[in-house]
Amino acid sequence: MTRPFLALIVVAAASLAGTTGCAPAETDSATAAQEATSSTPALGDLYAGSPYMRELRDSLVYGEVWERPYLSKRDRSLITIGVLQALVREELAIHVRRGLDNGLTPEEISEIILHVTFYAGWPTGVQASLTAAAAFEERGLALGDLPRAPALDAAVTTPGGLSDAYAAVPRLGALRNSLLYGDIWERPLLSKRDRSLLTVAVNQALYVTNELRLHIDRALDQNGVTPQELSDVVLHVTFYAGWPAAVNAGRLLTAAFEARGVAFDELQ
Repeated sequence: MTRPFLALIVVAAASLAGTTGCAPAETDSATAAQEATSSTPALGDLYAGSPYMRELRDSLVYGEVWERPYLSKRDRSLITIGVLQALVREELAIHVRRGLDNGLTPEEISEIILHVTFYAGWPTGVQASLTAAAAFEERGLALGDLPRAPALDAAVTTPGGLSDAYAAVPRLGALRNSLLYGDIWERPLLSKRDRSLLTVAVNQALYVTNELRLHIDRALDQNGVTPQELSDVVLHVTFYAGWPAAVNAGRLLTAAFEARGVAFDELQ
């Protein structure tokens, strides 16, 4: 796909903000103003084939899920951007802008793209980078300082249980320690909690069971994510990646919570 064509996609996605299930037209005045001056089809036309989707978008996705207090709007934008990058969805253009409105900085969005690239592949990062650059330019924003990871006192080692995954690809195992965990995960623009939320969300969306299990454990035991927050990640991502992936993630959460004695009746 050429850069000019990608640019056209970004422009089209921006003019369709709210029309593809990512922004509630009735409650988002900026989106409503944009639609009023756009030559794109009216919102009702885009939902003519499934009008109940429009109702659910406003009443459930934005009226309930995005309003749940267990994750901030910033957290929800962080994981939504990550999932849409991983799934290569054009709605990413809308949610980069929404993320800026919800308190993410351009530098944090840049870091989200970098992080997700190592879980969803280089092409997703290239496309997301183009999309983000267009959104930043549109708002007159420029990337500031992007600090690198500090030098670690001790070498990072592969967590137990995954060493055999790299026996046949030893260079990949070395890069996992030096690059993925020794560099990317240590970069300071996103906290370890941010990175765990993001990685769990992306692995749920991609239906990557073994890695998802590992990152649920890492989130709970090392990076300060609470059971309720993980529960809300799975709920939120359901509406961007589908029900089957959520059921898979829910089973893994149940096992992780049972192993830690989490009280299920306290989850909301």
